[in-house]
Amino acid sequence: MAKAMAPMIIDVRSRDEYLREHIPGSRNIPLEHIQESIEELREELWQNPAVILTCRSGRRAREAAQLLKAQGCGDVVVMEGGIMGWKKQGGEVRSLKTGISIMRQVQIVVGALILLGFFIEPIWFLVPVAGLGMLVAGLTGTCAMASVLAKLPWNCPGNVESCPIE
Repeated sequence: MAKAMAPMIIDVRSRDEYLREHIPGSRNIPLEHIQESIEELREELWQNPAVILTCRSGRRAREAAQLLKAQGCGDVVVMEGGIMGWKKQGGEVRSLKTGISIMRQVQIVVGALILLGFFIEPIWFLVPVAGLGMLVAGLTGTCAMASVLAKLPWNCPGNVESCPIE
């Protein structure tokens, strides 16, 4: 009798989100890297009949599923409710990183820049710069400040690539 394969769980959240909390045994491939990972994943996805995509709530996982299906990568299933639903059902999660999330750090820095620009006249230009940065981040789904903050030593000691991943 053949041994049943455990489902492959692919977490499409950002690396920072994954390091903070993930399902043990899951693999992290952020949504923005799915397209470039398709060739690498194609064979694995065909060999493993049970592929589950997850994210925080399910939206990014559904987007990744559409990308994979459009590229002929077999059937994939989206975990309903994402990792939030998993935890609500009593599923185990593991954390490899603590501290303030990157997005909260962005909010703190932008808020500080706006306050400084408002109260210190020579640097008033920080207010529209911060506003423009948030507008661009909202429209594009990428945040330059978050990318810079992610590289700071307190967000991942040593080389970011050396952070432990299962």
